[in-house]
Amino acid sequence: MDTKNMQTTFVSRSAWLILLLTNAAFVWKYSARTSFSPLLCTGLYALFLLSIALFCERKLFSPKTARCITLALLAVAFAGIAVLLMRIDPLSVNVDRWSATTYWLDALFQGIYPYGVHTHVCETNFPSPLPLWHYLNLPFWLLGDVGLGLFVFLAMFVAAVFWFTRSWRQTSVALLLLVASPAYWWEVLVRSDGLSNALLVFCLILLMEKKGITPQRHWLLCAVICALTALTRLSAIIPMALYVAKDYLKSPLSRQVAIALTVIVIVFAFFAPFIFWDTDSWVFFHRNPFMSQTSTGSPWILLFMAAFALWLIWSYNRSFSRFVRSTAWFMFGFFLLSIVYNHFAYNANVSPFDDADFDISYLTLSLPYCLFAIATRKPQEE
Repeated sequence: MDTKNMQTTFVSRSAWLILLLTNAAFVWKYSARTSFSPLLCTGLYALFLLSIALFCERKLFSPKTARCITLALLAVAFAGIAVLLMRIDPLSVNVDRWSATTYWLDALFQGIYPYGVHTHVCETNFPSPLPLWHYLNLPFWLLGDVGLGLFVFLAMFVAAVFWFTRSWRQTSVALLLLVASPAYWWEVLVRSDGLSNALLVFCLILLMEKKGITPQRHWLLCAVICALTALTRLSAIIPMALYVAKDYLKSPLSRQVAIALTVIVIVFAFFAPFIFWDTDSWVFFHRNPFMSQTSTGSPWILLFMAAFALWLIWSYNRSFSRFVRSTAWFMFGFFLLSIVYNHFAYNANVSPFDDADFDISYLTLSLPYCLFAIATRKPQEE
């Protein structure tokens, strides 16, 4: 095998490594809080994932069988989500993502400044999602539980993958790997919406790729999608920026300015009600979502990853498969570095897995790209 083919094989298979490392982190961290051996549990999970990998590689099942597998997996996942939502009291978990949205919407409809309310975890935890994400969760809040969004975003991911690939086999592999991920079930158990947000952004990227929506072809639509993505979470900006940046930078300067101004106007329009909520104390400048999302981290890591992102942007030749794999590695690497830095900067005297601030949930943001890269790997990449 020549050097180029070896590199291609490694890159295409490396998505399995990210999937393994992400889920192994969850298995180790939470099995350590039980009477079971973390090493044994992690080893068993690795063997479980290996068996799934061997099953996925054999390609023995027909499209009709793959469709049945997909629908059966979706039914199992829905049943699992329903059971956990009914059985787990959200107030009993020390994760504030569900209450960050629930309490935000509670406050909004009570006429209280929503970014000033704390979550159920403690009085120093405040909502960090940006306005549009809260609005998207409004239907689930009205139904009584923002956790109901887990059904919708999972179904959206499955539908988007099938729509993009037109392959039941690839869709079944992506769904199988998601359902077999302990990290996903942790998200369900604590009603976290972080991965749901990542799945939504990934679906938007699939839409843009399928329809050819780029800054050069459909600049206004592209600007609107980018702005709306940026209005969900700061972390959502990363994959979207990696996707559009190269075409954006190759566009004429006038087009770049038009896109930037459109994004700024849309973002400002969503934030204006909160900026001008109280013009006496200007509460927005004392408590806003950016304070929560940028309270930790290192500017040096940010600069390093920005430089790495620029290299990625200019190195991939509009190959969507390479973009997906590169984004998986970038998301995993960026958040891993940030998590490790925060631990050693603030809590180096305790074990990382005993550190409440060692938030490995951010590692799940790479999962949509890992799953898609594995499911859609071409024969020549094997």
